[in-house]
Amino acid sequence: MVPQLGRRRSRSHVEEDGDAEALALRNSQSPSISSLGKRRRLDGSGSENTPPYGSPQPESASGLQRRHRGPYSTINENDGGADTFQAGSIVRVKLTDFVTYESAEFFPGPNLNMVIGPNGTGKSSLVCAICLGLGWGPKHLGRAGEVGEFVKHNQAHAFIEIELQGSPGEDNHVVKVKIIRDGNGREWWLNGKKSSLKAVQALCRSLSIQIDNLCQFLPQDKVSEFAGLSPVELLQQTQRAAAPPEMLEWHDKLKGYRKEQKTLEEELVENNELLRANENRIASLQAQKEQLEEINDIKDQVDMLKKSIPFIKYKFIRVQQQNLKERKAEAVARLQRLKEESQPSLEAVNRKKHYHSQIKAVVQSRKRKLQIAEQDAQKAITDIEAIEKDIQEADADIEEEKKNDKKRVQDVSKLRQKLASMTAQARMDPPEFNSLEWNEKIRAKNIQIREMDNETSELKIQEGHLRTRGKEVREEIENYEREIAQAQTQEGQQLKRIESLSSDTAKAWKWIQEHRAEFEQEVYAPALISCSIKDPKYIPAIEAILDQKNLLAITTQTPKDFEKLSRKLFGSPNDGSMGLAHVTIRSVQDDEFAQVKYPPMSVEEARKCGLDGWALDYIDGPEPVLAMLCGGAKVNSAGVSLKDVTESQHEMLVQGPCNSWVAGRTSYRVTNRKEYGPSATSTTTKMFPETPRFWTDRPVDTSANRELQAKIDECQSVFNDLKNQIMPLRARLELLKGERTQTKEDIAQLTKEKNELQKLHGEHMALPGKIERLQESIDEKEQAGASLYEKIRKKNIQQDGSVLRKLKKIIQHKELVEAIRTCHVELLDVKVRLVEAESDVESLEARNHAVLESIEREAQLVRNVEAEFSELKARGKVIQREVTTLLAEADAAGKGGFFRNLPDISIEDREAEIVAEEAKLEFMHASNPNAIRDFELRKVELEKLQEKIAAAEERLAKLSRHITKIRDRWEPALDALIAEISDAFSYNFEQIGCAGEVSIHKDDDFDQWAIQIKVKFRQSESLQILDQHRQSGGERSVSTIFYLMSLQSLAQSPFRVVDEINQGMDPRNERMVHERMVEIACKEHTSQYFLITPKLLTGLRYDKNMRTHVINSGKHVTADPLVNAVILQKKALMVTAAG
Repeated sequence: MVPQLGRRRSRSHVEEDGDAEALALRNSQSPSISSLGKRRRLDGSGSENTPPYGSPQPESASGLQRRHRGPYSTINENDGGADTFQAGSIVRVKLTDFVTYESAEFFPGPNLNMVIGPNGTGKSSLVCAICLGLGWGPKHLGRAGEVGEFVKHNQAHAFIEIELQGSPGEDNHVVKVKIIRDGNGREWWLNGKKSSLKAVQALCRSLSIQIDNLCQFLPQDKVSEFAGLSPVELLQQTQRAAAPPEMLEWHDKLKGYRKEQKTLEEELVENNELLRANENRIASLQAQKEQLEEINDIKDQVDMLKKSIPFIKYKFIRVQQQNLKERKAEAVARLQRLKEESQPSLEAVNRKKHYHSQIKAVVQSRKRKLQIAEQDAQKAITDIEAIEKDIQEADADIEEEKKNDKKRVQDVSKLRQKLASMTAQARMDPPEFNSLEWNEKIRAKNIQIREMDNETSELKIQEGHLRTRGKEVREEIENYEREIAQAQTQEGQQLKRIESLSSDTAKAWKWIQEHRAEFEQEVYAPALISCSIKDPKYIPAIEAILDQKNLLAITTQTPKDFEKLSRKLFGSPNDGSMGLAHVTIRSVQDDEFAQVKYPPMSVEEARKCGLDGWALDYIDGPEPVLAMLCGGAKVNSAGVSLKDVTESQHEMLVQGPCNSWVAGRTSYRVTNRKEYGPSATSTTTKMFPETPRFWTDRPVDTSANRELQAKIDECQSVFNDLKNQIMPLRARLELLKGERTQTKEDIAQLTKEKNELQKLHGEHMALPGKIERLQESIDEKEQAGASLYEKIRKKNIQQDGSVLRKLKKIIQHKELVEAIRTCHVELLDVKVRLVEAESDVESLEARNHAVLESIEREAQLVRNVEAEFSELKARGKVIQREVTTLLAEADAAGKGGFFRNLPDISIEDREAEIVAEEAKLEFMHASNPNAIRDFELRKVELEKLQEKIAAAEERLAKLSRHITKIRDRWEPALDALIAEISDAFSYNFEQIGCAGEVSIHKDDDFDQWAIQIKVKFRQSESLQILDQHRQSGGERSVSTIFYLMSLQSLAQSPFRVVDEINQGMDPRNERMVHERMVEIACKEHTSQYFLITPKLLTGLRYDKNMRTHVINSGKHVTADPLVNAVILQKKALMVTAAG
């Protein structure tokens, strides 16, 4: 026995798994396999058992390479037949590190290739290699989801190399792919050159290779999928496999044309109905439209009549303007005649008026001259008054200087007296003063105060510590007392229970109670505190429904409160949060309870199911907390019963809407398993204790109270000790406070005495300087006296000059008064002459008064006519603008002729016409104000519908022509194809003593055309449609393989693959199928055929054109290629002899 590197799993296991070895063995602990075969063999020394270089290597008749290859596939020695391959047939397959293969190379024959071997040896791996190596993906295999999973275990990549027969005159095509495990990538080579997946797929299309067609390529894991093909899908695949490509294109076009035809026919029916409805509606709108048009015509007439009024007004104004022009011309002519007739007398009046105006001008000139003289006299008076004021100010200044000199003399006398006194003081000894001694006294007092302050600070710190400790002890006492008081209540006991269940929840609730005012709405305590059970008998049942998380959940009512509380409880302590972990917070809306509180069935239905009620019925608490329990624990839909339910009631509950309930001491929960169908359910049951765990009425724990009271007594003792310690401290603080006040007063007195003595000493030391400054002041005042006398002298000289100027101004004023008197006399003379001239003018005008009045009247008449004409002209312009606008609008509407051809009519007559037309409107009423618009819209819709219907009918006619044209070509070809398939199918069945036929199910819709297979396996039966209900699994397998065989001679693809199609057949059917398969597949000029199977019967038919590949691997397979070749050839001979 050759030493083994490892063990392969047992034969029984792989046979149970079928051909799943391709992926299973990849991950098993199989031995390392070298290029010599699937399993590397070692000799006793542990070296590889390989033949020497250059030794002869046996080669099977199939051409399978034996040089350093494995596993070994053999065929019969007598290949026989024409070894000719169709273009696209597989000539060679080479695998490296692919699934279970380390290195293997296959050389299939051109006809039937039987690939046999036990389960787990790698037969289906060859199918996988053909699929992946020609550019298709794992989805066409029904196995692994990624290509990287096909790489051999512990290897980084795998290689597949497939050689395809070329077309006549062409070389063979070699496709090579490298599968990379990491990233599920593939790299491609075509004929030795780096290429792409698209190029490989294009090559396969050109060779009619159809890996994605189950009629051509049927891997093991796709057999069930092929059996599940609908008749419609089977027709599609059959055409792809056996019909020319154009037939599939024709079918697709027919389906598309028919789909469009059906859509157009449906639209045509709808549009015809709409057309009839629109025609009926238009007929009903016709009368309404005519009535409305008549009303609109009258309205338009009224509107035009109203708009014509400005035209009539404008025409009337034009006539008036012409009349005024004529009146003005007549008035101007009369005025001109009067002026010519009175010209001589008027000239005398005009000359006198001219003289009068000259005299009047002289009067104005002499008035101005008099005014100027008076102004000059007034200015002279003003100058005199100003000079007089200067003289008075000079007198006042001289008098003031004299007063200042008198005061200066008095000041000098006082300063001399003060100087004598200071000189006497300076001769006296100064007072004694030592500032260092005084500062030392004050510093000593300050040091005493600092010492007292330091002692006071230390005492206050001690007092603060004692006071803080006392406050803490007092708080502890209050907390213990509060705990004792809470322990006396049910809520207190429940809070204790919460502390025992979740200390974090207890801390959170205490914080919430202390900060209630910070929330928008009330935050509710856990249900264990805020809720109670109405009937104590139901407490265990309710506790069985509510888990601890729901019982301890804190409930908020707004999103902001929820967010605020979450930040506070769960945030980092570094941010001022509590850093809690085991707290549950839930948020509900205001009206949520009203929406969720309803049970899944009525009270009567619940009673029939054996339920006393729902869990929500027995819980009392705030609505937000109840809503939270409905959402978290479904208490509104959880049934409760104190008694067990019967089997029938249990079945009703399982089938009903109630998913959980409690009955007796058992809780039930029903789970729907949708992945197994709508009726698949599972029920979970759980027992619960009879005694309550959370809502209990246990007595108050007196031992805990005694412990708390002992702690209170201990704290009280500590508090009394602290009081005894703090009393002496406070007494000492009061004493230090008094001493400090007295010392402060002493310092103030010393400072006062020091300042007074220091002031006297400073004043004595400053006397020499003061005496010197006082002497300087006396000298300055004596010098000021001399300068004062000089100033008074200059003032007297200035005053004499002012008196002389005053005398000159008085003389000038006298001369100006004489000039004023002369101007008055001259003005009086001219005024007399002006009076005489005015008298002469009045006299002449009186004599010509009648003539002037006539002229004035005519002139006024001309002015009146001109004013009236101007006003009429302005009105005409306004109306003209209005008329121009109306005429432009009318021209745009094509109605300008109405206004241009207006008859001569008054405004009153036009208004009467308007009133008559409006009276007609009052007796007319439109039943549908939108009749015209609706009529026009309907008319447009009608025209569009008619166009749409015409286009649809034209398109339908065109589609009918297309369908008829294509169907006339496709249907006969399809009938002929199916007839040929049916003949072959029937012949195959006849050979096994059964009957079968293939036909086409034809339908108006081309996408419903389907293959209809009928079979008969017993003489007493009639032909029946093949389906999963009428035939057994073996009969369906026989029918399937016969159908695939019927396509053999018609196949467009150069090769076909069927993996384990004979599984599930009884020996009789398998033998008959094998007989027909060999007969059909081994004919000349048929496509290549691969049949993969793990087992064959003995005594089966063998044909010289078939090639048998035996996949042989296992722990007893020798590593010697020569021995393996002999064994495999012997097996091939045995197969030949059995045939």
